[in-house]
Amino acid sequence: MPKSFHFDIEFKYPIDDVHRTLTDPSYWKVRLGDLYATSDIEVGDGSIEVSVSEEIDSASLPTLVAKVAPSRLGLKRVDHWGPLSDGKAAGSVTGIAHGLPIRIETTLDLTAAESCTRLVVDGTAEVKMPIIGGQIEKLLKKTVEDLLGRDRDAVESFLA
Repeated sequence: MPKSFHFDIEFKYPIDDVHRTLTDPSYWKVRLGDLYATSDIEVGDGSIEVSVSEEIDSASLPTLVAKVAPSRLGLKRVDHWGPLSDGKAAGSVTGIAHGLPIRIETTLDLTAAESCTRLVVDGTAEVKMPIIGGQIEKLLKKTVEDLLGRDRDAVESFLA
């Protein structure tokens, strides 16, 4: 059964600046570095979808996951941001592993707050593996928090 999670992240910049950055391909070029060349980016009217696939060495994964992963694990992440409307924008991040039955799905709500921008994250992590799947799902929640925290740091660095 998938594990649900919820957390908030705050950006120190106004929502217009944060959203404009998240939907700017030049931000993604900086954020993705070398992976930018192999990513798919679709820009719409105030929206963006960024799809990135990569292979990583399973030795870099937490021990519990590395024990059951193939030596090279394929990962795909898709970020989507809709247009900003009435001080809000909806988005999502999904992630899947090729080589392990892992799926992460999040809904993201970006809203203007009093002196910042708030990102509300609701998601699920699902690992279809008997016995250890639940343990890996708990690790994935922390991984998503860390990843979206790094995204926030990258946005703030881009805006500085």
